Amino acid sequence: MTKILAISDVHGEENENLYTYLNNNDIDLVLILGDITHFGPLDFVETFINKIADCDVDVIAIPGNCDPKGICNAINEVSFCLHNNIIAYGDAILFGYGGSNETPFNTPGEIQDNKIYGDVFELLANYDYVYNDKVPKVKILVTHAPPYNTEADRIESGEHVGSQGILKSIHEFEPQINLCGHVHEAKSLSKIGSTTDVANPGMLKDNGAVLIDVKDGSNYDISIISLDE
Repeated sequence: MTKILAISDVHGEENENLYTYLNNNDIDLVLILGDITHFGPLDFVETFINKIADCDVDVIAIPGNCDPKGICNAINEVSFCLHNNIIAYGDAILFGYGGSNETPFNTPGEIQDNKIYGDVFELLANYDYVYNDKVPKVKILVTHAPPYNTEADRIESGEHVGSQGILKSIHEFEPQINLCGHVHEAKSLSKIGSTTDVANPGMLKDNGAVLIDVKDGSNYDISIISLDE
């Protein structure tokens, strides 16, 4: 059994409720879904990740569109940057892709959506090629950008601003879970088709998080929680 807590959009603001929650609950891994900083400074990455790790948990992170150049190096100095990587963790396989599709704000971590699609497709296809269905694993796609046209990418106006590349990859490979952030007001747990749970915890300062309890390679529970409860 593996318990994973996912948080997102820190933007350089710690939340003491996170540390309290980790010290009071049995969590194995914390996933940070990007925007650790607000355009820097990179020193915050080490400080923040080390404080989480001091709660006796593992930490894996991806960059967001508001993180500056050098963010993956900063993450790797203290934990593991999952961007464009695959890692096995317990009965789960984690596929990571940070940054976001293009926005009106010209932020440093923006990527053309067709490149996002090509890179995420390759990540999922490489694993799919060697996957052994006799040893099932819960496949978790960890992205900063949410998939397009979901509850997780809806801004206040009702417009959808997520990545069509991520959506297309999910349709093609059907991971069980997509964890994402980026759209602060779109805290939600929804589904793409009948196969993929999509969870956006919202901003850390608003106490949102996603809790995943991986019971084995075929079964899990997923929920949105409040760190202050």
